[in-house]
Amino acid sequence: MHQPDNRRYLQDLIKGYRTTQVLISCAELGVFEHLKEEGSGAEDLAQLTGSNPAAMARLLNAAVALKLLGKQGDLYFAEDLAHDCLLPGAPRYMGNILKREGAFYRRWSHLTATVKSGKRPTINLHEENNTQWVHNFEMALLDTARFVGPLIAVGLAPYLPHQDTQIAKVIDVGGGHGGYSIALAETYPKLEALVFELPEAAAVALEVIAQSAVADRVKVRAGDFRKDELGTGFDMALLFGVLVSETPPNALALLQKVYSALKSGGVIVIRGFYLGPDKASPLEATLYDLHMLLSTEAGGAQTLDELIEWLQTVGFRSFETVSLPYPEQSDLLIAHKPFV
Repeated sequence: MHQPDNRRYLQDLIKGYRTTQVLISCAELGVFEHLKEEGSGAEDLAQLTGSNPAAMARLLNAAVALKLLGKQGDLYFAEDLAHDCLLPGAPRYMGNILKREGAFYRRWSHLTATVKSGKRPTINLHEENNTQWVHNFEMALLDTARFVGPLIAVGLAPYLPHQDTQIAKVIDVGGGHGGYSIALAETYPKLEALVFELPEAAAVALEVIAQSAVADRVKVRAGDFRKDELGTGFDMALLFGVLVSETPPNALALLQKVYSALKSGGVIVIRGFYLGPDKASPLEATLYDLHMLLSTEAGGAQTLDELIEWLQTVGFRSFETVSLPYPEQSDLLIAHKPFV
């Protein structure tokens, strides 16, 4: 009988940070932005990125070994993976995500201290004090939304009013960059969306929406859902990655506001990583739960049963989940406001 190689498994876990850091450093230094089509030498890239030439060559060689780059002679160049995801303008660009993960990587270095104290360390707020933090954070989220948004839009078709006869009104609560509202409006010509966000993130949404072809049907309202009402008359409400940052009382208060904002028969769509009943699986959700420990005052991932209990408490009924296509690892939880 084949026995698992426990030592190899642990070695892969232990050393995983090294490969991650190679990718993050390439992104933070701007390696992919500065690559020439015909190839670039280590000295040229070092000069363009303000780096040591010998150290840059060693970083680039590791990137080649990881198949992030190709190499011929002394020249480094982009291959298929970089053309697909890493070069500016790539079809599935992830450069903003990588730079954000660099900040998160530093945040995770404080996990031991955080587990001992039970509180987010003050140092983890340091990078958020940067005036560009909100903008850069939202642009990283937008990298994902541009890819996943159209898939979600198609998946939500059964839950929207009939597009031939009715205008669908959607509120995107904590919608940040506005990418998901844009995807819905692009998919459904009679849909109107409102992105409800804090002022700094709302400014990013205005910037992104202005560059879209649906700016006439996607609007932005700056506000704080902990203090302000959301309005009324909506057919659908999106809560993507919002509840994980809230305490249970705050989450219930927000869900009550969403319930009031929806028409009879309206739906709420919650996107997130949901813990299993034992809270020890799936892996992605357990890691996300730890990320909330490191990143928020009192946030955390929930089980589906916990979320459904909250939704039932404020009046929602008829619950169902929609799994998103690979490689997306989050799910949608959908609940209905009963017809009156």
